[in-house]
Amino acid sequence: MNTMATKKEYISTVKKRYLLAKNKLEKTNIINEVFSNLRKTRKHVIKILNGKFYVKKRRRHITRPETYPYKLHIPLAVIWKTVGKPCAKNLQPNIKELIRKLKQFDEIVVSTEDENLLCKMSTFTIDRLLKSGKHKLGGKGISGTKRSPLLKSLIPIRTNFDEVKEPGHLEQDCVLHCGTSVAGVFAETLNTLDIDSHWNEQSAFLRKTNLKIIGAFDQQIKRFPFKIKSDDFDNGKEFVNWAFKKYCERNNIEFTRSRSYKKNDQAHIEERNCHRIREYIGYDRIETQELVDMLNDIYENEFRFLNNFFFTTRKLISKKRVAKKIVKKYGEAKTPYRRILDSKKVGINVKMKLIQQYQKLNPAELQRNLIIKLRALKSKITVSKTNLATTPEKNC
Repeated sequence: MNTMATKKEYISTVKKRYLLAKNKLEKTNIINEVFSNLRKTRKHVIKILNGKFYVKKRRRHITRPETYPYKLHIPLAVIWKTVGKPCAKNLQPNIKELIRKLKQFDEIVVSTEDENLLCKMSTFTIDRLLKSGKHKLGGKGISGTKRSPLLKSLIPIRTNFDEVKEPGHLEQDCVLHCGTSVAGVFAETLNTLDIDSHWNEQSAFLRKTNLKIIGAFDQQIKRFPFKIKSDDFDNGKEFVNWAFKKYCERNNIEFTRSRSYKKNDQAHIEERNCHRIREYIGYDRIETQELVDMLNDIYENEFRFLNNFFFTTRKLISKKRVAKKIVKKYGEAKTPYRRILDSKKVGINVKMKLIQQYQKLNPAELQRNLIIKLRALKSKITVSKTNLATTPEKNC
């Protein structure tokens, strides 16, 4: 009796004999027979033959009604890709405004019911629906900072920006496009970030020199929508030199530096180096002026508008230690453009100019043009002995 069906058939046959037995001895013999055949305990056999055993009922699975149908992942993915594939916490507060903006240029078709569901969707639901489209960025950058002992004693050290409550206070750093080797000629990006509003500007150049840093910074200052008050940088010789010091003094820009070998002193700009430049441009080697010109075209047009008008960021509000853990609290995710509009330190003329500029921008078209230009840039990057990096393309 190997199968369950055979056992059930045998028990049903023996059970009839057991119930029709005339005396106790006959019942005992039937119990002994079942005990020897099925190898069950005598008490269990008696319960089976008397019909007092219970069959375990399968629990009925009750499913909740589906609130967010899977079809919502299509418009959600369009919104997510348009603004650079951010995390759910950065995407969720901006979904309503993005839907309105995409509808303005007929880039998305979504019903009123689906729009309401997208707007009230939680961050956990967003992560679940977008799980299949996410990937992890690979690669690791190389530091090209060469410390300069000159002027260090004359430049004050700044370790945090807790007291900054207005736009105009910058952090900047250089990002190397050198592949896996710092030998030879390669391009670098001067990445500059405003601490309060998170407005971000980039400029690329070939063969880093003090004068090229000053020239790139001067061009970036003209693109910032507000007056620059201070600048903070690392201890690299491209920043710590007399030419840069005189430039800052001439333009009434207060300058400070971080501590040596303390990367977290510049946590804001280091984060942008990864989340903006590395995720889009990658770790490949750029070593010709043609590629630098293509990179600057991306920085000054599509990337600049997407980064400052549509990409959201969160700011740390508080940090406290609870037992052995550090609990951090972040504010609502906003774009740099929205932070400037909310700032009381920025004039109405600047805000009106930004609003007019924002009304003309189509984020989906900017993202498409950015993808085309990034593909063109990556197709012209050649692999050599000093350029062995392989970068996963973002949005390409």
